[in-house]
Amino acid sequence: MDALQRIGTGIELLESGYSVEWTPSRETEPGVFTMAYPNYDRRLMEALWGASELVGTDYGYTDRVAEVRDLGVPEMTREQLSTFLTWVQRSERFCDGAIDDFVKDGRVLQALRRAVELEGGTEDRARPAG
Repeated sequence: MDALQRIGTGIELLESGYSVEWTPSRETEPGVFTMAYPNYDRRLMEALWGASELVGTDYGYTDRVAEVRDLGVPEMTREQLSTFLTWVQRSERFCDGAIDDFVKDGRVLQALRRAVELEGGTEDRARPAG
């Protein structure tokens, strides 16, 4: 499956009302607790990776996050979307559930749609066959 198809699958997932499932905290032995953590659907993560394949990874994203933090995703340039997507994906490394927040506020879906648009495609072209 190519990047556009993976993005299309992610768009379908998000449009269907997907919400992230969390594994709850639990006691593994007396006095030792795990932290709750998100279990992201593989299709969501593959869609994010596919979008990054199309717009690129911004290895200097930390210098540009302030520029994209409050921008409307549908108006982002390719470079701004690259910064945004890198920020979204890297945020998870530092805070479990960061991607979930971007899913809940709708910006992941907007970013996937914008990546398709910047590639010159349509959502219909991105949708998986079958």
